Amino acid sequence: MNWWKPEDIREIDFNRSFRGYNEEEVRDFLEELASQIESMVAEREKILQDNRELKKRLKDKEGKLSNLEAQIEEWEKQIQVERELAKRESQMVLKEAEIRGQEIVEEALKRKKEIEKGYQALLEQYRLFQIRFRSLLQTFMDSLEWKEKDWDAKALEESKGVKEEEKEEGGEIARFSIQDFQNDNRLRKS
Repeated sequence: MNWWKPEDIREIDFNRSFRGYNEEEVRDFLEELASQIESMVAEREKILQDNRELKKRLKDKEGKLSNLEAQIEEWEKQIQVERELAKRESQMVLKEAEIRGQEIVEEALKRKKEIEKGYQALLEQYRLFQIRFRSLLQTFMDSLEWKEKDWDAKALEESKGVKEEEKEEGGEIARFSIQDFQNDNRLRKS
């Protein structure tokens, strides 16, 4: 479609005839028509210019929107990675805490066993000490009884005049007690 330009309409020249149209009315009409077309063309150009600007702005906005969507998608991926890392880290911390807790429990149980073992060793030493001490006391008590008997016998013998045998018997008692201590020390060492 070929649009009429206002200048073309103004320059149109009609053939004249005797019974034709009033030339001035035709000229006024053509001038009015040219003015309307001129304003329509100007309006059309303005609309086309506005349309071009709006399309350009739309394209810019779409580009920015596309960039924002890409950025948001990148952030979402990064957030997902961060969540996964945080989840793994929390699992690792939890696992380390469980392992450390197990180590502490095992160490405490080991220490408890050592203490119980030491306690049992001390208890056994205490029992052995009681047995030895009782034996020593019994030996001492027996020697005291023997000495008392010996004193009674000595009193009788003194009256008879035997003093050398007392020394030998007392020496045997002393040797017997020292031997017991030596035997006790050997048992302790082994």
